[in-house]
Amino acid sequence: MLYLVSKIHFEEDISKLIPFSEDSKELQKVLKSTNFSDKLVVNIQMDSGGSFQDLSDYATEYIDSIIASSSKFIKNIQGKVSDEDLLETMDFVYDNLPLFLDENDYLTISNKIKSDSIKAIVNTNYKSILSPSGMITKNMILKDPLGLSFIALKKLQTLNIGDQFILENGFVVTKDKKTILLFITPKLAASETNNNSEFVDQLYTVQNQLNNKFNNKVKSEYFGGVIIAVANAKQIKNDIQFTVSISLSVLIIILIVFYKKLSIPIVLFVPTIIGGLLAGVILLIVRDNISAISLGLGAVLLGITLDYSLHILTHLRNNNNVKSLYKDITQPILMSSFTTAIAFLCLLFIKSQALQDLGIFAAVSVLGSSVFALLFIPQIYKTSKNNNNKSTVLDKIAHVNFHSSKLSFVLLGLILVVSLFTYSKVKFNKDLTTLNFMPTEMVSSEEKLDKLTNFSSKSLYIASFANDLDDALVVNEAIYKKLIELKQTNKIYNFSSIGALVFSQKIQKEKITKWNSFWNEEKVNQTKNNLIGYGEKLGFKPKTFQQFYNLIDKEFQPINIENYQEIRTFLVDDYINKEPNFTTITSLIKVKEENLDQVENAFKDQKNIMLIDRKKINEAFLGSLKNNFNELIIYSLIAVVLILLLFYKSISLTLITSIPIVLTWILTIGIMGLLGIEFNVFNIIISSFIFGLGIDYSIFMTNALIKDYTYGTKEIATYKVSILLSVITTLLGVGVLIFAKHPALYSISLVSLIGILITVFVAFTVQPFLFNVFIKDRTLRGYSPINVRLFVGSFLITLFYAVGGMLLSLFSITILPILPISKKKKFKGMHKLVSRFSKQVLRNNYTTKKIIINEVGEDFKKPAIVIVNHASSIDTISLNILTYNMIYMVNDWVYKSPIFGILARTLGYYPIKKGVDGSISHLRNKLNQGYMLCVFPEGKRSFTNKMGRFHKGAFFLQQQLKIDILPIYLHGNSEVMPKGDFMIYSGEMAVKVGERIPYNDSRFEGSERERTKKISIFYKNKFNEFREEVEGVDYYKQILLSNYKFKDAEILSNVKTDFKAKKSQYFILNKMLPLKSKIIHLADDYGQIDIVLVAKSLDRKITSIINDTNKLSIAKNCYTNVFRKVKYELCLSTLIIKNFDVLLVSNSNQVKDSIIVAFNNIIVFNNNLLVSKIMNLGFSVKYDKESVIFLIRRENEE
Repeated sequence: MLYLVSKIHFEEDISKLIPFSEDSKELQKVLKSTNFSDKLVVNIQMDSGGSFQDLSDYATEYIDSIIASSSKFIKNIQGKVSDEDLLETMDFVYDNLPLFLDENDYLTISNKIKSDSIKAIVNTNYKSILSPSGMITKNMILKDPLGLSFIALKKLQTLNIGDQFILENGFVVTKDKKTILLFITPKLAASETNNNSEFVDQLYTVQNQLNNKFNNKVKSEYFGGVIIAVANAKQIKNDIQFTVSISLSVLIIILIVFYKKLSIPIVLFVPTIIGGLLAGVILLIVRDNISAISLGLGAVLLGITLDYSLHILTHLRNNNNVKSLYKDITQPILMSSFTTAIAFLCLLFIKSQALQDLGIFAAVSVLGSSVFALLFIPQIYKTSKNNNNKSTVLDKIAHVNFHSSKLSFVLLGLILVVSLFTYSKVKFNKDLTTLNFMPTEMVSSEEKLDKLTNFSSKSLYIASFANDLDDALVVNEAIYKKLIELKQTNKIYNFSSIGALVFSQKIQKEKITKWNSFWNEEKVNQTKNNLIGYGEKLGFKPKTFQQFYNLIDKEFQPINIENYQEIRTFLVDDYINKEPNFTTITSLIKVKEENLDQVENAFKDQKNIMLIDRKKINEAFLGSLKNNFNELIIYSLIAVVLILLLFYKSISLTLITSIPIVLTWILTIGIMGLLGIEFNVFNIIISSFIFGLGIDYSIFMTNALIKDYTYGTKEIATYKVSILLSVITTLLGVGVLIFAKHPALYSISLVSLIGILITVFVAFTVQPFLFNVFIKDRTLRGYSPINVRLFVGSFLITLFYAVGGMLLSLFSITILPILPISKKKKFKGMHKLVSRFSKQVLRNNYTTKKIIINEVGEDFKKPAIVIVNHASSIDTISLNILTYNMIYMVNDWVYKSPIFGILARTLGYYPIKKGVDGSISHLRNKLNQGYMLCVFPEGKRSFTNKMGRFHKGAFFLQQQLKIDILPIYLHGNSEVMPKGDFMIYSGEMAVKVGERIPYNDSRFEGSERERTKKISIFYKNKFNEFREEVEGVDYYKQILLSNYKFKDAEILSNVKTDFKAKKSQYFILNKMLPLKSKIIHLADDYGQIDIVLVAKSLDRKITSIINDTNKLSIAKNCYTNVFRKVKYELCLSTLIIKNFDVLLVSNSNQVKDSIIVAFNNIIVFNNNLLVSKIMNLGFSVKYDKESVIFLIRRENEE
C-alpha cells in the first residue's frame, strides 16, 4: 500500500480548488491558455555612497551570478539589452520595415524624402560619420540614411508599461538613473513551491553576496509571485511544524496518562494511517493526477478518524468486554463513518478537481479507518482487570449534566439570539491576496515599485483567442486600436501589447502593398537623385547608399511567428500562447480604478475577446464555490437525515440527532458574524470538518441516550469522555494553529475553534435535553414517549380546540348579546354550535376510530341526569357528539377559567363547588327547558379504565328532581388522552348509551348511600361488559409497543414479532387472569406480557422474575411500571410466596417443584410440556385455549 501511494503524482495548482461550470468552460480554456506576466522583479537601487557605474556593475554581476547558479529555473531575464541584441533587433526591423509602419509613419517619410529634408539629413549623417562615434553609426547610416528604421523601432515602446524609464548602458533605468529594474521569467509556475524553494534560496544568496560587496553603494530587492508563494509555503510549514510538534507532544502525554499505556499513540494512529493510505490507493486508481491541496486539507480532516479509535479505546477502558464493545459501539461507529463519508462525497457535486479529490480521500479514509479500528484495536488493546480508576478530570466533566444546568441554556439562548441577528453578517472573502502571508520585505518592495511604475494599480489582461494564430492576430489588431483610443482619452495609464508589431498575414500583405504603392517610380527616383546629388557634394559616392536603394526596391514577404521568436529583445512568447487548435494573445492594461467600468464596457460582449480581471474572476469563481458549499451543506444534511432515518427508522430520533447539527452550524456562523470573521476558500472547506464532527458527536450522543434509556444504565459518561478526548485532539491538532502567522492557517484555526467548541457544547446540552423532554422524562412520569407525528398532531388538534374555544367565548360576550333573537334561542344555538365544534375536534384526530353504540334508541329528548365515567379531558367532547342539549356539573377551575369559563357560564354549566343542595331550582329550570344534566359521579378523572368511588350527588339530585338516570359509558378516552398528558394518541374511542334508570327503580332501593353503592356496582359491571365488547386482540398493542419505542431497534423488533405471533394468546391470558389478583410471573421476556396484563387492570399486582440481567433492566425501564407498579426481581429467593394468588409461567427454566406446590392457581403460557409436570403434582386443567392453560389444585375444584 505504501508503494502504491508513493507512485501518486501530485498537482500543486491552487486553481484546482476553484470550481468550473459549463457556462465558464470557455473562460477556463482561455485562462489555461493565456500567458500572464507573473515575472520576478529585481529592484536594484543606488544607495547613498554609490554611482551609476556601481549601479550598472551590480546589475551586470547580478545577471551573470544568477544565470550561473539558477539557469535551470530561469526562462529569460529582461532589463538589459546588449549591443548585439540591439543590432539584431534593428536588422530585423530593417529587413521587415513595411510591417512596422503605419499611416502616420508614411506622412513622416513623405516629409523626410523632400529635397530640403534629404539635404539636411545628408549633412547630419556626414557630421555623424566624422565624429568619434562615427565608426558605430556608419553602418546604420549607409543602410538607412533617412532613419526609417528608427521610425519603426518606436513601435517597440508599445511593449513597455510605462514611459518613466530610459535605456542607459544597456539597462532599463529610471530617468534619475538611480534604479535599474530586471524582470526574471521563471520556468516553473509560482504554485510549484517545492521546486521553487531552491530557486528562491539561490536568489537570496546572490542578493546577499552582492549587497555585501556593494555595501552602502547599491542594494536590491525582490518582488514577485514565486517568492511570495515560497514564503507562504515556508510559513505554513514553519507554523505547522511548530504548532503540531507542541500539540502532538501534549496530546501523546494526555493519552498516555489517561489510558495508562505507553503504546496508546501507536494503537490510536494506526487505523488513521491505514485509512489515509487506503484513500490514497483509491485516488491513485481513479485519478491520473491528484491535487496536493486536497490531500493537505484531507490530512487535517483525518482528525475525524481519530474519533473512532478514541470511542473504542474509551469503551474498552471503562468496560473490558469485547463482546459488549461490539454490541454497543459498532452501530454508532459505522453510522457515524457512513454519514460522514456520504457528507464528504457530496463534494463530488462540485466541479472542482481538488474538492472532488478531497471528498473521495476523506470519505474513503473515514470508512477505512472506522472498519479497521473495529477490527484492530479490540485485538491489540488490553486493559488491566483491576483498572477501576475512572476519576480523571475528563471523567468528572463527563458526569456533569450540562443539559440540566440553567446557566447552560441561558448561555445557549443568548448565543442563539445574537446569532439570529449576526448570522447574515458573515461575508465570504473572495480576495485570495488577503490570505497570503506577505513578508515584511515584500511589503516594502511593493511600495517602492508602486512609486516607480504605478505597480499596484489595477491590472487587466485582455485576450484575443481563436482556433489558429492568424485569426487571433486579426482580433488582437482590433484590440490594439481600441487600446490606443483609451490611452489617448486617459481612460488607462498605459498598456503593453504586440498589436503594433505582430500582424496577421492579411495585414502584413496590406502593409507590404502600402509600402510598394508608396514607393512609386517617381518617389524612388527622386529620393535616389537627391541622396546622390547632395551626397556627391560632401564626397559620397553614387553607390554609397546602395543598401538603402535595394531596400526600397526589395520584394517583401509576410513573416511567421517563428521569425519573431528569433529576436531576443522581442519576447513574443510573453504575449502569444499556441496550443493545438487554440491560440491566445494577451495584452496587459494599467487602468484607473474609476475608469474600470468604462474599459470593461469597451470590450464587453465582443466575439473572441475576453477581458480578464484576475481578481474579479477569482472572486466570481470563489463566489461560485461559496454557492456550491451552500448547496453542499443542504445536500449533505439531506443525505445525513436519510441515512439516520435508514438506521434509526424513527423520525423523532433523526430529528433529535439532526437538530444539534443544524443548530451548531447556525451558532458557529452567528459567532463568526459577531466577531467579524469572514469565510474564505480555506476555512469554508474546513467547515465540512466541523460538520463531520457534529454528525459524529450527535450520533454517539443519541446512541448513548438510547442505551441509557433502554437499560437504565449511566454509560452516557463513557461516550462523553470519548467525545471530550476527540475535542482535545482536534483542538491540539487544528486549534493550536491559532498561533500561526499565516492568515489562511489562522482563519482555519479560528473557525475550527469556534465550531468545535460550539459542537461539543450543543451535543452535551441540546441533544440530551431534547431526548429527555420528548422521551425519557415522560417515561419517568409514566407517559408514552413522544414521536413527531404524535407531537404535531396533538399540537394542531389542541391549537384548533384552544383557538376555537376562545373564538366561541369571544362570540358569546360580543356578538351573541346583540343578536335580535330570544334568549332561549341564543342558548340553544350556542349549545348546537359547541356540539358541532366538538364533532370537528374529534374528526381532526383522524387516526382514532370513533364508535357510538345506542342500542336502546335513546333520543335525548326526555330530560335525565346523565352519569358518565371520567378518565380524560376529552370526555365532554365525546359526549357533545351525542347531543347538543347537555348541561355539565364542572369543577370550579373550569367555571372560573378566563377563557373557557366565559363559554362555560354562557352554556349554563354549573360549578360543583356550590353544592347540589342549592342547585335544585336552577337545574330543574334547565331540565324543564329540555336539557340533560351530566354528572361525573367519580368527581375526578381516573388514570385508566379503573373507576373510583362514586359520590352521591347525582343520585341525590335524581331523588329530588324525580327524573331518570341515563348511564353513558366512555371507553378508550383514557388511552387516547390519559390523565395528566397533553398528547392525543391514536386508538379507539367508544361511547355507549345505557338503559335509563327510573328514580323509583326497585333494584336500587335503600338509603342514599346504599342506592349510590348499588348503582355504582351496576354501572361498573356494565362498563366491564362493555370493555369486553370493544377490547380486541390489538387493543393494547399501542401501549405495549410504545414502551419499547426508542429503545434498541433489535428489542422493538423482537417485541413486535412476538406480539404478532402471540397476540391471540395475550388476549386469552388477559381474559383468563382475574382482574384483581397478586401474581408471580416466571418470565424470560422484556416485560411485554406484564405490560399487557396491567394495561387491562390496575388491580393486578405482578412481581416478575427474570434471570437475564439485560432483559430485567429493559423491563424495569418501561414507563408502564410508574403507575401500574410491576415489580421486577432477578430471583425468587427474596419473595414470600404465600402473599401471591397466581403463578404465571412463561419461562419453564425457572420452575421448580417447590414453587409449583406453593400455589393453588397456575397459568402456563405457551409451554404444553410443563403442564404434565404440574398435573403430576396435584393440579388439573381448568381452562385450556391456544396454549394458555389455567391449572388449579385438585382439592380446590368445585
